[in-house]
Amino acid sequence: MNKHILWLLPLVSSVYAESRPLPPVIDNSVYQNGSAYGTAEPSNNVIYELLGRVEQLQREVQNLRGQVEEQGHVIEDLKKRQGNIYSDLDQRIQALTLPGQTTGSTSATLNQQSPKPAAEIQPPEAAVQTVTSPQQQRADEKQRYHQAYELLRNGHNSQAIKAFKDLIRDYPGGEYADNAQYWLGEAYKVNQQVELARAAFLKLPEMFPKSPKVPDALLKLGYIELEQNNLAKARDYLTRVKVDYPGTTAAHLASKKLMQLDQP
Repeated sequence: MNKHILWLLPLVSSVYAESRPLPPVIDNSVYQNGSAYGTAEPSNNVIYELLGRVEQLQREVQNLRGQVEEQGHVIEDLKKRQGNIYSDLDQRIQALTLPGQTTGSTSATLNQQSPKPAAEIQPPEAAVQTVTSPQQQRADEKQRYHQAYELLRNGHNSQAIKAFKDLIRDYPGGEYADNAQYWLGEAYKVNQQVELARAAFLKLPEMFPKSPKVPDALLKLGYIELEQNNLAKARDYLTRVKVDYPGTTAAHLASKKLMQLDQP
């Protein structure tokens, strides 16, 4: 009996061994350093690559910001240049009506682009010295007027303001007094002294109502009010120039500006 039991044990063991499931085979060769993980962690190379891309995007954003700022400066420079061109063009137009000058000589003078140093332009004396005859007074007034105008044309605004004020003080009823009053307002305007420019232009029609510079002064008052966003006052000045002084250059410019205001 015992022999039969001993003989059956190997058979039972073999049958039991065959009925047990075999464990799964895991290939650790696919993991780094032969280590088995449930999920693969990102390597240092991937992290460095992502950081590099982030830095590149930051540099591109900084470059774009720099380009936007540069374009903003360019636009501001263009605006200033446009304002200077308009002012220069307006001065050329107004200079054509200066008394005592011909069109040819005025154009030749205004076409000189290189400004003269301040040292080469001597400001006129504040008071008239040893002038006795009316002819000498007219010559002195004319000389001082053109000296003041040259100061303004060459960009010496503060000196031009003083020269025009002295000229108006010494020759309040002179031949060039109305022109000096107008260019005084223009000098203040170029010098960004808005209130003084407005006051100077307002004095011209009060002091010299028959002067040919009156429509030009009213036109400039309209421009000043436009720049100050006072549209109602600007429209009043421009309409006054258009209605009261038809056929003049100032009336033409006023009509053009009114048409621009009427556009939506």
